[in-house]
Amino acid sequence: MTCTQHPATFRLLDAHVGWEEPTDGEPGLENIVGFDDQAGLRLAHSGPSPDGPTRAQLLPWFPDPRLAPGCGPCSWYLLVPDGPGLLRRDVCSGAWTAVWPPPCDPGLLREPVSVAARGHRLAVVDGDRVLVWRREGEQLAGVIRADEPRWAALAPGDEILVACAGDTDLRRFDSTGAFRGLLRTGAQGEVVGLRTGEGRTVWLLTDDDGRLSIYRGGGQGAFHVATVDELAAALPPSALISADEDGFCLREDGSDGAVTTCHTWQGGPRQTPPTATTPYATDGLLLTGLIDSGISRCRWHRVRVDAEVPVGTAVSVEIVVSEDDHYDETDWQLSPPGVTDFLVDQPPGRYLRLRLRLSGDGGATPVVRRIRLDFPRSTSAELLPPAYRMDPAADDFTERFLSLFDASLSDLDRVIERYPALLDPAGVPDRVLPWLAGLLGLSFEAGWDAGTRRALLAAAPELYRRRGTPWALREAVRIVFGVSPVIDELATDRRWASMREAVGSQESQDSQKPQKSQGLGVGEVRLFSRSSSRFRIGGSALGAAPLRAFGAPDTDPLTAHAHRFRVLLPTAPADEQALRRLVERQAPAHTVGSVRTGAAGFVVGSRSTVGVDTAFVPLPPPVLGGERPLRLGRDGVIGPGPRGLRRGVGVGVVSAVGVHTRVW
Repeated sequence: MTCTQHPATFRLLDAHVGWEEPTDGEPGLENIVGFDDQAGLRLAHSGPSPDGPTRAQLLPWFPDPRLAPGCGPCSWYLLVPDGPGLLRRDVCSGAWTAVWPPPCDPGLLREPVSVAARGHRLAVVDGDRVLVWRREGEQLAGVIRADEPRWAALAPGDEILVACAGDTDLRRFDSTGAFRGLLRTGAQGEVVGLRTGEGRTVWLLTDDDGRLSIYRGGGQGAFHVATVDELAAALPPSALISADEDGFCLREDGSDGAVTTCHTWQGGPRQTPPTATTPYATDGLLLTGLIDSGISRCRWHRVRVDAEVPVGTAVSVEIVVSEDDHYDETDWQLSPPGVTDFLVDQPPGRYLRLRLRLSGDGGATPVVRRIRLDFPRSTSAELLPPAYRMDPAADDFTERFLSLFDASLSDLDRVIERYPALLDPAGVPDRVLPWLAGLLGLSFEAGWDAGTRRALLAAAPELYRRRGTPWALREAVRIVFGVSPVIDELATDRRWASMREAVGSQESQDSQKPQKSQGLGVGEVRLFSRSSSRFRIGGSALGAAPLRAFGAPDTDPLTAHAHRFRVLLPTAPADEQALRRLVERQAPAHTVGSVRTGAAGFVVGSRSTVGVDTAFVPLPPPVLGGERPLRLGRDGVIGPGPRGLRRGVGVGVVSAVGVHTRVW
């Protein structure tokens, strides 16, 4: 579809190819980070860790060592080393009260360092020991001895993790102080935060010369570096929003919305809130090196910037083209404000240099994922007659004017080229799966997860090709519910008569027995025998057929057996109605299907398929009383009687139902 004479080449600036950042000692880089991050370039964080995360950003998960969230949403513990020791925040009034009032203070705290809480348990790092309490400080459970402990975390069960100074490995103890082993993390730096999560997961915050890192591990997995998003998805944030040397602030939900309260480190109210700090720098600069096109007198064509620009931030791009590394400051071409796709209006040159500026209000940052440089200039103007290109000024205008249409056509080409990828069930996003199912005529249940939907889409061609067969129905049920059913076609239960060859008298050389063909022939079964599916006067024996008062008796062979099937499953799925709807959609139009799931034992008077909806199980021990009391002589026996011990069905032994065995 593209009208250009030949496809233009391009150069990418991103984390995969490289950003052509200036070399060491060369000016041109200020407050921009993320050169190795696939997310893109962004403004640096303010403070000693420009790459982030910052300590203020992690406060909701790793609070100050003097603070620890309790079991409730408004419950907190505050450690005051030079005061009452340990304070607890009242969930009703919000006031801080001593965990151990002066008359009841045991005086155990000497040099408290940090506090941790989980449920009704408390742990305080105090000097060279860790004190562990139960019942929110009412009962001392044990004392843990360690070498310069700094942090403690209460794990699920009765385990306490302790981090010591100068070491990132964790010591494991129980509440009584017994050592359980060493948990090696392999983290770099010094531990400045320790948390535990579900499934015995451990979260570690380390400080390596001002660079903060989050590690996740524990259980059966090794520790690895994690992101803030992973931390936020695994652990709910607390109400702590800020902290400095004078106090801290909590933002909690109230009857009138979110309410912020500030406190001092002694538990009193704080009148002046902490000074707001900006997490990001307000401006950043990147001046790339010389980008070589490899073409002398190259006419650079187009610059495209793939960026995310939040409100209050901006991205600007400047370029300059030269045949060598000499150019003036007035030669720079600045992109219009807010424009991320523009044409190069520069004289021909082999080299291009780009200057990227990021700016923001300090609370947010723009993110530049990729910059694409197209060269040499190739437009549909090259297909015009030479008469349209005789005037250089008019020729330049024509090229730039036609570039607008070429850009639209190239976008259409890109969509067409990527269209086959939209038909790949394994590659499209989850939100595209219903649209792709609509193209194939599939319908999804609301409870099916993305994996089940992708598996159905991948198997759709084969399911359509063999639709209406038992294999297709079994495969559809297996994909959706994870179990292979048994398809019972009721028509095969009748002893139909068929025309076949007579029984041969030729003997085989191996078995020396006459060979017989399968099936029943005329003469071995009556074509019109006495009715056994419905009682008919003059055609059925008394007690040999059921009484039915609906339908025509002459159509029983077709309505009761032909074109009917059953789907048998050993266990019932979570949504049995969804299974019935799936069977109804997959069944051929001329058939009627039913679903039957497994039971605990035989059902007397109805069909029971061994291994599908029937199980041979032993009798339960006789117990008197309970929700279902047993009746002596019928439901259970206290000891073996004259007829023997009642047991389950056994092969090769006498098993009289109701006497020796119980079928259920």
